[in-house]
Amino acid sequence: MGKTTAAGLAFLLAAATSAAAQSGPVGYWKGDDGNTPGTAVDSSGNGHPGTYTNGATTSPTVPTLQFLNPTSFSFNGTGANVSVPGFAWPGGGAVTIAYWNNVATGQVQNSSAFTVGNMDNENRFHVHGPWGDKTIYWDYGNINANGRNSTDYTAYLDKWTHVALVSEGMNGAFKAIYLDGVLKASATSSNGPTAGLTGLFIGGWPGANLNHKGLMDDFRIYNRVLTITEIQLLASGAGGPPEPTGLQATPAIGQIQLQWNASAGATGYYLKRTPANATTPTVITVSGTTFTDNGLSPGWPYSYVVSAFNFIGEGPDSSPAVTSSPLSPPPRTQKLGSDDSCGCGTVPVAGPELWSLMAIVAALIAVSGLFRSRI
Repeated sequence: MGKTTAAGLAFLLAAATSAAAQSGPVGYWKGDDGNTPGTAVDSSGNGHPGTYTNGATTSPTVPTLQFLNPTSFSFNGTGANVSVPGFAWPGGGAVTIAYWNNVATGQVQNSSAFTVGNMDNENRFHVHGPWGDKTIYWDYGNINANGRNSTDYTAYLDKWTHVALVSEGMNGAFKAIYLDGVLKASATSSNGPTAGLTGLFIGGWPGANLNHKGLMDDFRIYNRVLTITEIQLLASGAGGPPEPTGLQATPAIGQIQLQWNASAGATGYYLKRTPANATTPTVITVSGTTFTDNGLSPGWPYSYVVSAFNFIGEGPDSSPAVTSSPLSPPPRTQKLGSDDSCGCGTVPVAGPELWSLMAIVAALIAVSGLFRSRI
């Protein structure tokens, strides 16, 4: 895809934001896990971490993106992969796979770039990206029954290429391959796996001993077919929405009321609360730009930041953090004596000092009564 101007990117973002379907990825592995990685973080928020295995590592060679992207996945073509055993796929529903791919001409071999389920026909969910003939084959379901798309990949070797693979799934009417945001192959019928699938491997298909050789980055799975506008945004390297501004925290009794300014292109927000004695925040998903945080400890300080998200992912946290402490409720009061005979009015009922005051007043009343009885 050619260079996208700021105005063009803003137009694409506005169009994507106005689309009916805005759900984000069900799995998202960035490949930003360090030079000697162990765990591959799932940035979708759905809790499916992966493990770098058999020599899989990261590389500082990355595509040019509009968000922080320090490293990419690096696979040696001899068994290296990122294994995500906890990822599950319910069957033959709609899907989009989107990722960046960098394969040199000399690295082309019979391979698979990923697999969900590690299964063959009729439950394929993988891509030969590319195969030894320099063709990319996208397989979803039964490849003998509308489950395969393919297109020549020769012109996309030796550079970073954005790959998007979509299918409407079982008995659907559309499947396609997009390269750098451009539709390269499509069909008006589609298939899908007939069984639920478990496990994801990025960088190969272990069950068939087909291993990817090259670099991959920013690997995403969606449980819907992305629109062409959304795919073009991903291919442009766009990131999540910008940092929200104007975060304010107003204390109230047992709660803190928060508000912030809307972030362009956002479909929701992550409000992150950290108590004074903690380091890991509690993340609260909010649809609008206000939130009342209830059930807090009076007088205890809480710090907040907020980030915005959309179908691409999460944007940066607001800065600086704001800190506030909930107010304590006012003390209860009660009259001393049903007829207020001592003329004391009311006193607060709370705390040991106030109970001591009440004891003194009661003693004075008792002494006064004793004195009157002796006259």
